[in-house]
Amino acid sequence: MSEKNKIRALWPTLFGEFHNENHQNIKKELINFFEDYKKKNPSGRKKSSLGTENYNLYESKYDLHMQKNPVYDKLFSDFIMRGFFTMSNEANKSLLNNFSDKEIGVSITGSWFIHYEQGGFVLPHNHGECSWCCVYYVQVGKDATTGNGGTYFQKPTPNRTTLDFGSYYNRFNVHDFNPEEGKMLIWPSYVVHGSYPYKGDQDRIIISANANVSILENGKPINTK
Repeated sequence: MSEKNKIRALWPTLFGEFHNENHQNIKKELINFFEDYKKKNPSGRKKSSLGTENYNLYESKYDLHMQKNPVYDKLFSDFIMRGFFTMSNEANKSLLNNFSDKEIGVSITGSWFIHYEQGGFVLPHNHGECSWCCVYYVQVGKDATTGNGGTYFQKPTPNRTTLDFGSYYNRFNVHDFNPEEGKMLIWPSYVVHGSYPYKGDQDRIIISANANVSILENGKPINTK
């Protein structure tokens, strides 16, 4: 290929997969925190006027990062927020020089946990008012698979219209991720996703969070154009 020729990847959809090596050391404390939260908030998050996309599960309010739990806060500062920062830098790597003299900060707009009971699942949906979303698997059980408690994502681009080799890369409408304890997935907020029903010896427990990654000016986020 000539040096003048280029192939550009425009509007890519990035999915991050990160593994927390310290997970087993904090798993029990996280679950204890969630059990205590459930006792204090037995009804969890109230349904909206539009109903709910959840089935057979407990979902907390979107305020866990405000509860000042030391184990939860350390997980966020040492692992989850770094994942958001890494994904944002990768998505904007060709533009980072424009902000080389600026401070960049991650802000959590909401974080919550979901405790799935037998057969519990979440229907397809996406998240608003954030740039990135994540799921962190706290407990999944040894019998968890992509089809048993896994997370799936629907393709955000138009469907394939021809059956030639040129569009072969566009044949998948859904991608499944295998659930693993201590694994975190991060994706752009516009991607529609859900979870498969889970049945196993241990209930499935996950953490979800929404985040914005902002350029800071005098310590405050500013809009970019």
